Amino acid sequence: MSHSTQASIDTPCEFSRAGLARQTVEFLIVLALSILLFRTFAAEAYIVPTGSMAPTLLGDHSEILCPNCQFRFALGLDEEARSGRAICPNCGTIPSGHTAAIPCSGDRVLVQKFLYDFRRPQRWEVAVFHFPGEPSQAYVKRVVGLPGESVQIIRGDVVINGHIARKTLREQRAMRILVYDNHFLPQDRARHPRWSLRRGLPSQRLTSDWQPVGSTFVHQPPPPATATVTTTAASATVSEDEPIDWLEYRHWGADRGWYAPISDFSAYNGGELKGENPITDLTFEADLSCGPDVRDVALRINAGGDRFRVTLPVGGGQTIEVHRNGRKVAEVEPDPAALHRLTTSRVFHLEVSAMDRRLLVAVDGTLLFDPIDFDDPAVVPRFDSSPVAVGVRGGSVTVSGLRVYRDVYYTSALANIPRRPFGVDSPYQLGPDEFFVLGDNSPVSNDSRFWTASPVVPGELFLGKPFLVHLPGQVVPLRVFGHSVYWVPDPREIRYIR
Repeated sequence: MSHSTQASIDTPCEFSRAGLARQTVEFLIVLALSILLFRTFAAEAYIVPTGSMAPTLLGDHSEILCPNCQFRFALGLDEEARSGRAICPNCGTIPSGHTAAIPCSGDRVLVQKFLYDFRRPQRWEVAVFHFPGEPSQAYVKRVVGLPGESVQIIRGDVVINGHIARKTLREQRAMRILVYDNHFLPQDRARHPRWSLRRGLPSQRLTSDWQPVGSTFVHQPPPPATATVTTTAASATVSEDEPIDWLEYRHWGADRGWYAPISDFSAYNGGELKGENPITDLTFEADLSCGPDVRDVALRINAGGDRFRVTLPVGGGQTIEVHRNGRKVAEVEPDPAALHRLTTSRVFHLEVSAMDRRLLVAVDGTLLFDPIDFDDPAVVPRFDSSPVAVGVRGGSVTVSGLRVYRDVYYTSALANIPRRPFGVDSPYQLGPDEFFVLGDNSPVSNDSRFWTASPVVPGELFLGKPFLVHLPGQVVPLRVFGHSVYWVPDPREIRYIR
């Protein structure tokens, strides 16, 4: 009896274990087949060994934490794991030999295969292709010249068929390079302040109402009895001649150790390779929270010899004023949906850029007005160390999330190596199904400019479009009982490639 009962109980368990084992084996087989099919027909993984596309894609590098501002940055490694001198791009600190440098491999990316069997590569798109000089080698670069076009690099910009190639807001975001992030405040910021507070003209010597509070700035004017603000039962108004109270960025040249114009210096390449070219293409962003007593917010951005000022009607107006070099360009008609976001009841995110001779202003990711293109840049170039600013006329404002970026500057030399480049001294004419490609880390990128035989990539050599960094080269510590026992890929750096 007991034997029979025992048999009746054990038999289903045995079947259950056998079924579970079979399901597990079937699952693993299906998973393996799915991965095989995915890699064969959809995507394939590649590793990025070099830094020619930094900072978009990182090659082998060392991860360094700045002891002064806590900004983490990458320092590229060559084939023999050697690097240049580390300089923090955010504050200019040269870390000591005691600063930990964590060796990291390059980014791992997933490449969408067969995409270019259905359409051709597009401008500003990152693409993987067989290197024409060595077809067994895969390269990753950014496409800039398309079939049938003439391509030339002039003062760092791409010129197509005699006209500058402009980017959309989304393309600018994909390519812009961080210059300064105010969230990472240097410990010695009192010695070399990055922000200048100025109310009105320099000759007026008026006291500014801006005050730094941690990584934010707060504008709080004096009480109404001593201010130019007149309060009514309905709203607060500000005198038309009220001077703008400016919060101006001052650039500290990390590679030079003094206030200087923003240049094409890249900390990834090491401190020995200084920035040789002043940058005219800039963008900055910030989060603003405005009180009801604010009449308007002013944004200033310089582009070489041009100085733009955009006045936003935060206090309830319906028009946006744009001044160029002191003269009103236009009272632009804003996008109603975007204008609605400029209210005093919420925090809004502003982006301002002057890149490729195009002025863009966006709020919460939506353009406030159609881009303003200027094909007649000021004749006299002017580079100063205070290229961007935020100003307010009126009452209380809190500004946070301040970041300054620059565009890629395409150089005419390869890390000081004498080599006659294509498409620099004169335009290069592309034939049918021929493409011109460049690396984002232009000073060290061996791309179409410097290939010895021909600068073109035939369409048949394209392998696909990388779309995801699925295993980042950046690392974070894996902590056990408060101690870093191992370094693992930083999951926050998993990102789509634009």
